[in-house]
Amino acid sequence: MKYPHRLKADLVKSAALRAADIIMGMGYTGEYGSIHLLSLNIQTNTLTAILHNLIAWQISELDTRWKFHPRGGGTPDLTNEDGEGIQVKVTSDKQVKGNKVSKNEGYYIIVKYTRDTSTYIVTIKWILEGQLYTSDWNRPDGTQMAILKREAVIRLRQVYP
Repeated sequence: MKYPHRLKADLVKSAALRAADIIMGMGYTGEYGSIHLLSLNIQTNTLTAILHNLIAWQISELDTRWKFHPRGGGTPDLTNEDGEGIQVKVTSDKQVKGNKVSKNEGYYIIVKYTRDTSTYIVTIKWILEGQLYTSDWNRPDGTQMAILKREAVIRLRQVYP
């Protein structure tokens, strides 16, 4: 199967590693003191959201055919002039989560990361990409989440490591 909008594996890998590097360098030094972003011990979901946007932004910086859309909703994270879209999902745990009310269908880049709170190191563990469908997600009652099924994760192409 041909993926017309598949990005080169090295580009996706580079974007994710650059995004992690940017987070590891984030902080403030100025009139009111000095602090590293990760020394604030921000919530994991906040760090995940920041990393998500940085990865998508870096893809658009490395391949200008793609436009980054920082806000969610009905628009994919990245779009091109041909109307193609790419969704980026980032996780730090065993599950890849989406929004229960979304269709959750399209071309995805999924990044798993860890962070070391004592050293402020953010490590990209793996990157997957490929086409996902609505049926690839479980939608548990009582939650707003959709959780990607294991068989869908296994079907995706491994980009990194």
